[in-house]
Amino acid sequence: MAAIDKIYLNKGDYFKLKEWCSTQPALYDKYGKETHLIDWLNNYEDADFKDEDDVKPVMNNPYYIDAYIIRNCPIESVQKELMVNYGYWSQERIKEYYENVKNWSDKDNCPYWAKLEDFVFNEDGTITLKGIETSDYELIKDGILYNAPISVLTNTVLFGKHFRCIKHPFAFYNRAFKTRCWFVDVKLPEGLGYMWYHGETNTWDFTADFVMSSWCSSCCVRYKTIKAIKRQIRRWKLPIGTIVRCTGRYVDDTYEFIVTK
Repeated sequence: MAAIDKIYLNKGDYFKLKEWCSTQPALYDKYGKETHLIDWLNNYEDADFKDEDDVKPVMNNPYYIDAYIIRNCPIESVQKELMVNYGYWSQERIKEYYENVKNWSDKDNCPYWAKLEDFVFNEDGTITLKGIETSDYELIKDGILYNAPISVLTNTVLFGKHFRCIKHPFAFYNRAFKTRCWFVDVKLPEGLGYMWYHGETNTWDFTADFVMSSWCSSCCVRYKTIKAIKRQIRRWKLPIGTIVRCTGRYVDDTYEFIVTK
């Protein structure tokens, strides 16, 4: 359950957002767990704001929640915050960037990636900036990105049901210790990014998947025995080619398993 950045609002806009969130339908995560937008909103009272211009962080959402707000929320200030967070270049932002580039005195050591010739002035008064790719904000608006609690990778990647050991410790480490703990992490095949472990569901999920959990980690799953880990690998839905790495307390005290078909 990843989050990209906070939403900051003043008092008036915060209470507008609070009212809007309270009217929205329930949303569900990848495993069908119910949530409501109002639950993701930080709880402030009128007295918490110094004045009308006082700005506070009001939300820090996973991608799927932000995407719902981008597609549905009518509050302009909220949309402006999310435009910045998800890489959208509004006309206001382009014009401000143009002024910064134009007014920078040392042209040979300009900290901005764009040059003056990259700005194109259109007949309708707008400015086009060359080199800008389609933003995640636009992809979300068009229903292409984060339009479901399950990411595109989850629907397209081939997951394995078996595994084999490709690395194990020296024989010394195979003996029984009275106290022992194995730390488990996973390394996905190149191009697949990362998976996070969610304890409440005992699952590894892509960072773009929306999974509600009290805690999650990429490398903090702990088991007492390798045998127990092997049982879990058969239950975890991991992409073919994933390396499951189990690390003990000592140097070279490591097992590695590769997930196969």
